[in-house]
Amino acid sequence: MEQPEDMASVSEFDSLAGSIPATKVEITVSCRNLLDKDMFSKSDPLCVMYTQGMENKQWREFGRTEVIDNTLNPDFVRKFILDYFFEEKQNIRFDLYDVDSKSPDLSKHDFLGQTFCTLGEIVGSPGSRLEKPLTGVPGKKCGTIILSVEELSNCRSTAPSLMWAHHAELSCASVSHLTQLMPKFLRETLKVSLYRFF
Repeated sequence: MEQPEDMASVSEFDSLAGSIPATKVEITVSCRNLLDKDMFSKSDPLCVMYTQGMENKQWREFGRTEVIDNTLNPDFVRKFILDYFFEEKQNIRFDLYDVDSKSPDLSKHDFLGQTFCTLGEIVGSPGSRLEKPLTGVPGKKCGTIILSVEELSNCRSTAPSLMWAHHAELSCASVSHLTQLMPKFLRETLKVSLYRFF
């Protein structure tokens, strides 16, 4: 399937580029027990990720996974790469569809469910792995979505170099190391912000 031209980019989601410490992360998506919308076979699922604008709060398509044929338990190979801002609440949404044709128009395909979360929720979950129920189809159990995030690299020279330490008893992530690339007051603000958003 071709991706629409109006798809949101990382730079568009990067509303305060250069002013807030950030790191680039990669989101991996899996699902379990999806709805079966095909009569003679299983669903052919596709996951679409949306980001919400910081000012206008409108949802924009960020990207799509590949389509996996004939499965209710997909482990998508295509990942979503975006900037994670430590002091911003970044709302994201994942919609699942059963693809019935090669049309890029999502209205031509069967809706399987959706979930909402923040990027901080995924990062702050134990093992940076968040499992949530899919909803949106009345009277149906839509299955679950599993979201995993991994830090790729530090994307700005002004950002601190981070090493994540996950605390199972706190169900959150904390910074175990910071470089000296920023003033002390900003490093302290970063530490507080991480706990506030998790």
